Order: sequence, then C-alpha cells, then structure tokens
Amino acid sequence: MKDSLVIGRVKGIQIEVHLSWFIIFALVTFSLATGYIPNNYPGLDQMTRWIIGGIVALMFFLSVLLHELSHSLLSISAGIPVKKITLFIFGGVSQLDKEPDEPLKELKIAIAGPAMSLFLSVLFFLLATLSRNIGAHEVFYVLFAYLSSANMVLAIFNLVPAFPLDGGRVVQALIWYFSGNLQKARKFSSAMGRVIGYVFIYFGIFMVLNGNILNGVWFAFIGWFINQMSQSSYQSMVMSDIFDKIFVSDFMTDKLEIVDDNLSVQALLEGYFYKYKYAVFPVRSNERITGIVSVESIKKTPRELRTQTTVRSITTPLTDNLIVRPGDTVSAAITKLFGNSVGRVLVMDQENLMGIVSKTDILNYLRIYSQLNK
Repeated sequence: MKDSLVIGRVKGIQIEVHLSWFIIFALVTFSLATGYIPNNYPGLDQMTRWIIGGIVALMFFLSVLLHELSHSLLSISAGIPVKKITLFIFGGVSQLDKEPDEPLKELKIAIAGPAMSLFLSVLFFLLATLSRNIGAHEVFYVLFAYLSSANMVLAIFNLVPAFPLDGGRVVQALIWYFSGNLQKARKFSSAMGRVIGYVFIYFGIFMVLNGNILNGVWFAFIGWFINQMSQSSYQSMVMSDIFDKIFVSDFMTDKLEIVDDNLSVQALLEGYFYKYKYAVFPVRSNERITGIVSVESIKKTPRELRTQTTVRSITTPLTDNLIVRPGDTVSAAITKLFGNSVGRVLVMDQENLMGIVSKTDILNYLRIYSQLNK
C-alpha cells in the first residue's frame, strides 16, 4: 500500500504501518482517556488516563500485528511466501506471493489469526484477574481488561462470514473442500460479504438517525469497505482465472521496431519515438537484444548532448523482470509488468525477440472481454 512506513522485519516479512492507522491510534487513545476510563475508573487522574490510553493503543497495535503474523507464518510453513504485512485503519493485511492451492491450507491460514486473537484475549483476562488478586495498582487491571475485550472483539469481527474477512475465507475453504470448485466458493463467500456489508451500512445509518453519529458513521464505513473488497476480490479471481489460461504468445504485439545501439539519441527521437509513437523500444547490439530504451531515458539526456550521445549509453539492460517466455501465462506477465518501472515486458525465446506486452494491451483485452461477457 502507498503512504506506508516500514518499521522492521519479522522472519523476513517486511512490516509496514499505513498512515491511516494513526487515526485508530488517536481514536483509541481519545476514547479511553475521555470515556471508558473515567466512566469505569473515576479515581484515576487525567494524566494517568491519557498515558494508559496511549499504552493500550500501542498494545492493541501489537495484538493486530500478532494476528497478521499468525496468518503469515502459517502461510510460509505451507510453502506460500509472504512479502509484507501492512497495518492500516481496518486492521492489517498480509501480502502473499500467491493464493493457497488447497482448501485445507486456506482453512488453516484463515483460522490462525482469530485463534491468536482469542489466545491473547484469554491471556490478558488472566493477567487482569491476577493483577487484581495480588493487589496491584488499578492501572494494570484497566490495561489488561480492556486489551482482553479488544482482542475478543477483534476475533469475533474477523470471524464474520464475509470475504475478505477471516470468517469469509473459512466459508470459502469449506465450500471449496466439499465442492472442489474454488471459483464457486469465492463467488458465494464474496456474495455473503456484500450482503453483510450492506447490513453494516444500513445499521450504521440507523444509528446515525438515532443520534449515535460517530458509531453509526464508523459502522457504515466498515460496511462500505467490506462490500467493496468482496466485489473486487471476486472480480480479481475471475480475471486471474482468465489470464491463467491465456499464453503470452497469443497476446503479445509481434510487429516490432528495434533500435540499434550505435544510433544517436537525437536520431532515435526523430526516427522512432516521433515516427512510431511508442514509449519503449527494444535495443539491439550485433544482432543481439541487449535492453530497452524509453522516453524517460531520453528525458534524462540534456538536449545539447543528444546528437553525440548514443543509444547504448542510455539503454536499460535486460533483467528478469523485463523478460517473459512465449509459453508463460498472461498472469506471469502481469506480475512482471507491475513489478518493473517500465510497464512493458519483452517476449524472448532464448535470445530471440518474439514480441512485447504492455499494460495497455492487457487493459484493452479486459475492456473487450468485459463487453463480450456482460
């Protein structure tokens, strides 16, 4: 996600905090310091209330992180690499390299997060009880009791059977297991997500109309989020299923203009970019493809030096994320297209250039497909 701060790594997984999470930190701290604590423990002074509020907000952050780490570590143990975890306004999300390929893997990974939250809820409940029994300062009881309740709410909320929440993934895994059809399972769990999303929205509107504006808006916002994520997840799966069946050789543009690397940048600009109006061209040296040259490369070359600067000096060398094979699927091409800064990949058979695929090619295919399959 954009606008995220990297705070560290755990087992090779990059941990990020999205800027929207600080809204939750502020809300939790404020609601505790001005509402929950003075209402339930009026003997605590104002400074103590704010300190407890901030500590609880940080510990709740750690609880959400442990929830997501449970998903991620189980994913890794199942052979599914995890790039990063991002904590944001609604909780957290783990970025897996791929979806689980078996329903039981999906089920285990989905259950891991709520199981961790339930464990933390019980742990904090025992700590709250212990602190009261040994006569510890009331601050400890307040802190542990609230964290116990918060983790219980986190577990219950995530078990709501609405995709992409953990409960929705559990439903998906069970339907997938008994039907053997992942697309059918995703369609059902996504539909449940949309229904439950609308329930949250209508409940939020009802609360607003009855004077509970803050909680009402919050419920409606969560409902909208669940609804949107449910729709996009199913559409994404449908598109992935389509692209897993299409090969790059059936999709690429095979009419190419190749640039010799001894050409001057000015000649490149006039004879290729202005003439053919492409943003990227393959570069050749002694009949061998050595890289690509783009508009961005030319922009970095001062105008007064373009006549004496050769294409060779501004060529971006070929790397793995710029190359696909003719037998690769379009899904593989998409991964590389969005993983490089060029928005293009060359289709290579050994050292032979067969074609090129761009983001525009894929978007045009999507547009035509959606029109023909409404």
